[in-house]
Amino acid sequence: MRALPPITITPAILTSTTCTEPSAGEAVWSAATAYKNGDRVFSATTHRLYEAIARKSASVTIANAGSALITWANHGLTADTPVVFSTTGALPSAIASGTTYYVLADTANTFKIAASAGGAAISGSGAQSGVHTVATTANLGQNPATAGDSWWVDVGPTNRWAMFDLLRNTGTTTGSPLTVSLTPGQRVDSIGVVGIVADTVAVTVTVSGATVYTASANLLKRPTSGWYDYFYGAFRYRQEFARFDLPPYTNAVITITLTRANGNVTCGGVVLGSSVYLGATQHQAESDALNFSKIDRDDFGTATLVPRRSVPRTVQALRCRKTDVDRILQLRDDLNATPALWSGLDDQESGYFSALLIVGVYKRFTISMDQPEDALISLELEEV
Repeated sequence: MRALPPITITPAILTSTTCTEPSAGEAVWSAATAYKNGDRVFSATTHRLYEAIARKSASVTIANAGSALITWANHGLTADTPVVFSTTGALPSAIASGTTYYVLADTANTFKIAASAGGAAISGSGAQSGVHTVATTANLGQNPATAGDSWWVDVGPTNRWAMFDLLRNTGTTTGSPLTVSLTPGQRVDSIGVVGIVADTVAVTVTVSGATVYTASANLLKRPTSGWYDYFYGAFRYRQEFARFDLPPYTNAVITITLTRANGNVTCGGVVLGSSVYLGATQHQAESDALNFSKIDRDDFGTATLVPRRSVPRTVQALRCRKTDVDRILQLRDDLNATPALWSGLDDQESGYFSALLIVGVYKRFTISMDQPEDALISLELEEV
């Protein structure tokens, strides 16, 4: 069993990629656009997608002399943001309930309004009563990278960056080939690529322009249990690839290439770092799945099936040396609620390799010191 704690892939580490940003269906945020509820944009600063919250409201006071100065503490509204008013009583005569007005930026706690964007300030004359409420009708000028969750909901990474986000079940999908070059700037000796939909995968390590390591695999397989399957069985994609023998150069450039003859390629996740050997996986390891699909039956027993995600999990027992226990304890602390790649076997040609490889977190990590020189580790792992 090896555990591979990931290094964080930053824009500085991502040297190049053939996956464009924005990808199809992605739009960069613009300060000049008024976004409606549910509109999605991405931030070129954070490389994440955000969903707009257009309606923000508060009870306000309106000055009843001169321009209708509206007080709303820490309103955060930018000039030209559209707003509407409602009241439990009567608004000043120049302001109509339900009519769209536009903010004239004033201070952090006050603003005026106009009948059109950039227009003249509206008067606050006339008797008023009751509690007045102002609500925005669009999200304007609120930078998703800095505005916070009152204006935007973070819905995940962009397509380009989805393969590096291990906290969500996301993936990068693009045309073939997908080629990604990473410059870690530190020693790494292992890589894992999961959630793959491709015919082939290749990993190359170069140092100062010279290739020092290459590994590849054909991912299109036809599982067979006899001659009929050999000739007529369906092809399946192997979805994972791992190597634990990368040369640990500090100035290495690591290039991952996925190719597919027909259709787009997908990369569900990339884990790069230095692996830690935990011990030998024992017999009776288990591969399981948490099925979140919903099955309802009516009074006649007719089933309604709602398919949802099935989350892989494994239960494994390992035997390690007593001298490794301190190092393993440190790893357990480091990987608390932190996704990592866990590989129960080194032999990738084993029929059990895929079943015992998981990118996720440990739910149970028990070390039983039942022998003078060896310890038994009980691991329960769950995919993120």
